[in-house]
Amino acid sequence: MKKTLGFLLLAGLVGTLFAADVKVEEPAFTTHIELGYTNTAGNTQSQDLAGTLAMKYNIGASDVRFVGHTLYSNNEDFDTNITTTTKNRWDAELNYDYNFNETWAFNYLLGGKGDKFSTYTYQAYTGPGAIWTAVKTESHDLKFQANVLWSFDEYQEPYETDSNDTLRDYAAYQASMEYVYQITKTSKFVQYLMYRSEFADATNYFVKSKTAVEAKASDMVSLGLAYTVDYTNNKADDVRSYTDRVFLASLIVDF
Repeated sequence: MKKTLGFLLLAGLVGTLFAADVKVEEPAFTTHIELGYTNTAGNTQSQDLAGTLAMKYNIGASDVRFVGHTLYSNNEDFDTNITTTTKNRWDAELNYDYNFNETWAFNYLLGGKGDKFSTYTYQAYTGPGAIWTAVKTESHDLKFQANVLWSFDEYQEPYETDSNDTLRDYAAYQASMEYVYQITKTSKFVQYLMYRSEFADATNYFVKSKTAVEAKASDMVSLGLAYTVDYTNNKADDVRSYTDRVFLASLIVDF
């Protein structure tokens, strides 16, 4: 993994020396919104809300990209009227890309994550990297991104580090892949994979994946099915699970 990361960063720098024409012109500003909501009533009442907001702003050879996710669930017991929150999670990333050509881009990443039911109050990370567009056709779009990061983990109070300090900072790296397959003019398949880890401690790592299918109902509106997996390797002993899985049907709006 470290050798792959180094290769991608080196190749990105070499790409500046052999930069070709800037990529094909795209819309200056695009927005992608996904919203899923369920509300059940009966012996147990529950509410589940999940949302995604993705925005992209293009100025010449530069792109500014933002993507954020939120997930919230609660259950109310009919007999006791006690409401229990079962999920309360968010994550977001802001990217700046400078496109040397249609294949290589310099990237700078700023990201964060919060999860009430994890070991951490929040996590934050930032650092430079490179993007490699391996395939770009009408049907297939495959991109790889790798970044060297400085990371900050704020532990929840029961899980302090050995130094009794709830905040820990360390050098890390993140590698991700995004693949989009345009099945037909109105439907597509999306696969996203991400791996983030500490350089000095390989057991401190995080994995995320999203598998989705989207089908257009109109120019702006689509329906989607997605399955996401969020894995934390170094969790506290009393945190319920290493892996958080969500299957979601959502309404999607693009403009």
